[in-house]
Amino acid sequence: MDATRLMQNDFDPLGPRLRSIRVASGRTANYIDEGQPDWTPLVFLGGAGTTVRAFGLLEFARTLREELRVRVISVERNGLGGTAFDPAVGFGEYADDVWSVLDSLGIREASIIAISGGGPYAARLAAAQPGRVRSLHLACAFSDTLAGTSPSFDIGEIVANPVAWWTFPPNSSVHRIPGFADSAIEEALRGSFARGRDTPPDGLRQAFELSRNTPLPELSAVVAPSFLYWGTADSLVPAEHRLRWGSQLPNVVLERIYSGEGHDVQYRHWDQILADVAFLGGREIVSTGGETLLATPQRAVELRSAGAIDGMAAWAAG
Repeated sequence: MDATRLMQNDFDPLGPRLRSIRVASGRTANYIDEGQPDWTPLVFLGGAGTTVRAFGLLEFARTLREELRVRVISVERNGLGGTAFDPAVGFGEYADDVWSVLDSLGIREASIIAISGGGPYAARLAAAQPGRVRSLHLACAFSDTLAGTSPSFDIGEIVANPVAWWTFPPNSSVHRIPGFADSAIEEALRGSFARGRDTPPDGLRQAFELSRNTPLPELSAVVAPSFLYWGTADSLVPAEHRLRWGSQLPNVVLERIYSGEGHDVQYRHWDQILADVAFLGGREIVSTGGETLLATPQRAVELRSAGAIDGMAAWAAG
């Protein structure tokens, strides 16, 4: 045979593909859209200072996400990454732009996931169009200063060394993900320098100021099921924020609390978050004998009692 047919005809993705669109406000929104049109849509809101491509740090479970048929849309926030800073764009304007992107994609209803500093943005997004929220998922997500705790950051220090902003403690589960540390460095540099080394950190400064000075909006109309994910050892966004969310959201159906875990729950349990998006709490991810299993909650309890662990089999091997 003179030629052998190979499987690859298209380019493989180098992380999430950045797209741009003019939204109803007249602004240009940078966004990603990962998945198929008929999959469950999930709006992703990353932590403080992250760009739209930060979602790539969670694609260590891309195969699982695609098995569960979860489509992820994320819209870059004001002044971060490749999005120019506009002082007129706050929480409300950003939420309007996100819903406008979803309108352009033909998405009527979507789930929302926020991690860490993405919490306040998720709150405004849900409050703006509560009837379009399929479910709300908050993983160690900052609420507001009324929770009683608010981390203090020096903008100058972050910009001078953005890589340090992404440094996790040595015992963090993220170190078990191949390539995570290097990918985090890339995200740190994109977040601070995507539009040039001398671009002022206005987006990051505004994000901190808005979170520090703006209480949560009225959330009583957000009747979609809400899910909370927290580590008991999270010192950056401690349990007070979980309690604050719980006091404001009318339909918290599950609180998944992970004993001894810190501010990396969104990575260690991203697999379970995906399952909750797909099945609204009706399935759990556990692994045993090198196999990843999607089980009913009752069966998951039985498997854990026999030695199974939470999450994909990769966590046992890592």
